[in-house]
Amino acid sequence: MMKALITAALVGMQLSVTAFSLRVNGVVTDYLTGATMDHVLVRVYQNGSKVAGEETGALGHYAFELENNAEYVIRFSGPGLVTKCFTVDTHGLVWEGADKTKELWVEMTMLERTTSIDLSFFDMPMGRAYFEPATGLVSWDTDYDRKVRPQVEAIMSQYQRMMTAQASTSRVEDAKALDRR
Repeated sequence: MMKALITAALVGMQLSVTAFSLRVNGVVTDYLTGATMDHVLVRVYQNGSKVAGEETGALGHYAFELENNAEYVIRFSGPGLVTKCFTVDTHGLVWEGADKTKELWVEMTMLERTTSIDLSFFDMPMGRAYFEPATGLVSWDTDYDRKVRPQVEAIMSQYQRMMTAQASTSRVEDAKALDRR
């Protein structure tokens, strides 16, 4: 009798288990203006191979379904833009019949390419996410974030100062051109 109850309980637990898949989506924006950006190419690499790609539309949106038990790089690029990326690891225990989808929203801010500042640091992932298919839990690698954040903030500050100076110079030149007319 006890053996039958334990078996029934285990079968009941197995039937009530929910598994998750992951949908990564978000918006691409301009770092300086905050405006959404269209025509940014978003590519998905699964275990090193390109598996998907699309351009953002007028609202700057992107969305991809990721399979479980893989490592992904989500890469953002465009003409005149610095390429940026983040990673997602979906390895973990997977129950048969994943029937729910977990959403991961990531806004990616883009920078114009410039030769005045070394922006090669952005070749590295800007974040690392981990997804547990059995629970649907998404977490970010905070140790990695703590390592890269100071460098990112320093570069972004330098970039902002440079772009502000360029805009000021451009406005002065425009005003001088109007005065000559």
